Amino acid sequence: ITQSLTHIYDNLLKTKEKLSIEQEKLFKHLQFSKEGLAFFSKDKRIIMANNLFIQYLNFITDNTLSPSDYLFKEANLKKINNFISQKLYEQNEQEEFISESMVIDKGSRTFLIECIIFQDHTFEIAINDITQQEQESRLKRQLTQNIAHELKTPVSSIRGYMETILSTEMDDSRKKMFMERCYAQSKRLTDLLRDISMLNRLDESKDLYDTDNTDLQKIINEVINESQAALTEREMTVETRNLHERMSINGNYSLLYSIFRNLTDNAIAYAGIGTKITIDCYLEDSKYYYFSFSDNGIGVPEEHLNRLFERFYRVDKGRSRKLGGTGLGLAIVKNAVLFHKGEIWVKNGLSGGLNILFSLRKV
Repeated sequence: ITQSLTHIYDNLLKTKEKLSIEQEKLFKHLQFSKEGLAFFSKDKRIIMANNLFIQYLNFITDNTLSPSDYLFKEANLKKINNFISQKLYEQNEQEEFISESMVIDKGSRTFLIECIIFQDHTFEIAINDITQQEQESRLKRQLTQNIAHELKTPVSSIRGYMETILSTEMDDSRKKMFMERCYAQSKRLTDLLRDISMLNRLDESKDLYDTDNTDLQKIINEVINESQAALTEREMTVETRNLHERMSINGNYSLLYSIFRNLTDNAIAYAGIGTKITIDCYLEDSKYYYFSFSDNGIGVPEEHLNRLFERFYRVDKGRSRKLGGTGLGLAIVKNAVLFHKGEIWVKNGLSGGLNILFSLRKV
């Protein structure tokens, strides 16, 4: 009997030690969890709560007392508190647990609050900061709406022109004019779809873009030559500074071209007749090229500067559409710069015009 008791005692010690280890693991998990967690007894006393739960709760309720002093009286959490009061004492043997959730906005942040009541009438409250998810979801909805709107305009125009051609007797010259307008709108539609596709690939499949040794000076000269007709029409000039042979970078040719081409097209469209574009590699070190792309045009009102790289954002919506832009050029520039491990900023120049500063990593 003594041996049996000794054996049982040893097993109890081992079991107690294992339970202690598991308890310690649970405590550490709670403290390092990225959500606020708290467990409560059936009489609403806190069994355990991590620091994040206390911080989130204090932020939501503007209260620094112990949660047990105010949590179940808090007006902001009325839905959760009503659920707890209603369900806590119901006899429900069939479900392992029942749950309720709510979303609350506080200041500039959004929180998801969830409550689970277990079979023994203890319960858990979890608080998650979902601000970033909500912002991303909102941006996706806005992007979808913007895409639908931008696609609708050229498609409606093409349809209108074609219906006019089919339903109206007209001479060849007028018919040609309508066909040219259809072609211009179809080109705009093609450009829009191309830009959307490029941005999607940059967002989701950066590995689809191969990198190779690329000459930046060659790309810049190519962009200037291909834009010469538009520059001449607008009586604009381009000056390059501090460019030299063998400005090599391990990058993607198409994306690097799109950076300088979109910036040039944007300046041609908005800087103003008779203005000058300056492309300056004002600094170079062992890792980066630092560029300034500026013009001496009309610039942009300060309140618009921090939104210039947003998709479909337009300072002057009516004028932008008349000029045929897709509204995605500067967004592509930003993402292409980020792809090449650089950063980009925008400001108005001291003497007028817009100045876009960006860096490109060499390797």
